[in-house]
Amino acid sequence: MSDAAKAAAGKRFTVDTEGLDWRRRDNVPLPTTLDAAKRAFYERGFHGTSIRDIASRAGVSLPTLYYHHDNKLGILVELLEAAMTSVLAWVGAAIEEGRTPSEKLSNAIESIVLHMTSDLELASVASEFRHLDPEDPRREPYIAMRTETENMLADVIQAGLDSGEFRFDQDVKDVLRYLFGACQAVTTWYRPSGARTPAEVAASYALIALRVVGAQSTKNDD
Repeated sequence: MSDAAKAAAGKRFTVDTEGLDWRRRDNVPLPTTLDAAKRAFYERGFHGTSIRDIASRAGVSLPTLYYHHDNKLGILVELLEAAMTSVLAWVGAAIEEGRTPSEKLSNAIESIVLHMTSDLELASVASEFRHLDPEDPRREPYIAMRTETENMLADVIQAGLDSGEFRFDQDVKDVLRYLFGACQAVTTWYRPSGARTPAEVAASYALIALRVVGAQSTKNDD
């Protein structure tokens, strides 16, 4: 993780992946108030959720809620940072485990989709980022971590191109946008009650990603 991303993420949330299997995911640990907020935002959207609703779900009074959080927008910012801190940490761990560009990309995409499917409510909060004003400085930590994640994948894809393991004619940034967009879209259709497990969806998207970059040999070929 870059120094900028560490500084951004270190204020409120940390994720220690040392010695852990990046494929085994639980919900990101959150304070009671934030856990209540992520559920409310998922069910009702940011605008459809009131601060009283969050306090009621969390079982706290409004004064208590305001003691810990500035306002509803501040709660959204904290959820965005918590989610992106987790994504950045686990994607980094997944990439480190890979030996080749194909393995690194496959692991990274699998890790991202596991975030989307294993903690669907928190992952869905990313769509509410649009409610932050472009001039709001609270956007910066989230953007710093998102950019760091994108750069890690861009480096993997470029390494695959340079080695001849990946073959495609499109711009690396365009391919990256396509892959990230596809992963983010998982939150619009995936439901825990569906036929496929988070692991099955993640493995499928990893295989698709390798096909997108024209991987010449993959661990999924057998």
